[in-house]
Amino acid sequence: MPDEIATDFIAKLSDNLQKGDKLILGVDLIKSASIVLPAYSDSKGITADFNLNLLHRLNRELEANFDLEFFEHQPEYKESEGIAKSYLVSTKAQQVYIAQLDKTFFFNEGEKILMEISRKYNDTILNSILSKTDFEIKDRITDSKAYFANYILERK
Repeated sequence: MPDEIATDFIAKLSDNLQKGDKLILGVDLIKSASIVLPAYSDSKGITADFNLNLLHRLNRELEANFDLEFFEHQPEYKESEGIAKSYLVSTKAQQVYIAQLDKTFFFNEGEKILMEISRKYNDTILNSILSKTDFEIKDRITDSKAYFANYILERK
């Protein structure tokens, strides 16, 4: 979720807590692209299949006619922002009809469908979010590689 929505979500959590109450927040930490991108473009194609499955479901459940052969999975990651995105990219100009909507969608070659956004965090980003809430960081626990963290937050 965008940082503004995350801020609002965490702020609303404090409405249900008393001063001094603790909250454990688990986050995916910002990592280098060399670590993140292979996770979204795995050698077995699991992530690609997961995203392509949505088109398959649209075909089955909404009577669409997506030809899955003409869409490719494409992950992107901006390490500076900590944002990973997964797209399905049209490999040719095409049109898709969705019967349940009685609507045709036109795709240009190279046009992207955003499938997933995965936000990664660091202390700076989290402190920025928390600065607009009633929480403060009391402790942080990470795994041995510092890929993930559990933050102990306390309501002020």
